[in-house]
Amino acid sequence: MPTLDARVADMLADPRFAGLVHRLAGGFLEVQNVAPRLVSQFAAQQRCLISHAVLGAYFRGLRSGKPGFTQRDFVDLALDHGLSSRNTAAAFFAEALHYGIIQPVRPGSGRGGPAEPAAATLWGLSEWYKLHLSAIDGLDGGDRATRLQADGATLLARLQPAVAERFLANAVIRTPPATYRIFASVDEGSSLMDRLITGVDVATARDEERALTDVTSVSALARPFNISRTHAGRILAAAIESGAIGWSGLPGRSRLWLSRAFREDFARVQATKLAAIEAAFREATETQIEPRAMAHPNITATGMADCSAHPRP
Repeated sequence: MPTLDARVADMLADPRFAGLVHRLAGGFLEVQNVAPRLVSQFAAQQRCLISHAVLGAYFRGLRSGKPGFTQRDFVDLALDHGLSSRNTAAAFFAEALHYGIIQPVRPGSGRGGPAEPAAATLWGLSEWYKLHLSAIDGLDGGDRATRLQADGATLLARLQPAVAERFLANAVIRTPPATYRIFASVDEGSSLMDRLITGVDVATARDEERALTDVTSVSALARPFNISRTHAGRILAAAIESGAIGWSGLPGRSRLWLSRAFREDFARVQATKLAAIEAAFREATETQIEPRAMAHPNITATGMADCSAHPRP
């Protein structure tokens, strides 16, 4: 099999890839529209990586008969992987518990007892994987997304630890290019970035140094994500200063453009994620899992299907 770097290069060279990335960003926004609170918890690079580390450890723990994870487990994972400070990780755990992203394994045990992902969180994780697997399938005609849909509960338990391991070890994912990091390092930044990417006409943007978007207002850009115009404006100001984006005319009264470098950085990060997920999927589908790994009701196929009707934690 090709190395991950070689696979990333192959994806980026594929003329279909720009369209796939555009659809992938659109898919992220669709999930955000259905489950805004859930997505907002993970729409920053630091929280996303902590979540992958914790979810990977959660599924590995189920295999050995350990249900859930404590706040200490959560914090230790963040520290062990150099993802955040102790206080930041503890605050993230408390916020996730408060908003029902995670829940006590034993009702009433509060913050001191072991916690587990809520059913809606597992639904969101499954949707996130289906989006990425569908993009990979679009390149080679595979059926990965269909296989996840058919066997989501058991396959998810194998897939997540393998993906977390690869994400945490990958330099591009951990430290993305500077233009990408301007957005990914702040709350809701990833969602704003996805909206900007979807605002570009892929058919006409390929050879443009500055590809125009359909975004003409900071307020309109911020509104779907329940963030202030001030917060969105600060993010855009930093991106404009870097040369990643800019106004085509009067600020706030003209269309924003995205530089070729920014679009290429976004595509490279997505290709790196997809290549890592592709390799993890291959590993996961070649691995058997013990029946007791699926012992918790939240990760049964029925539980994951039920929560899709009410995915707002």
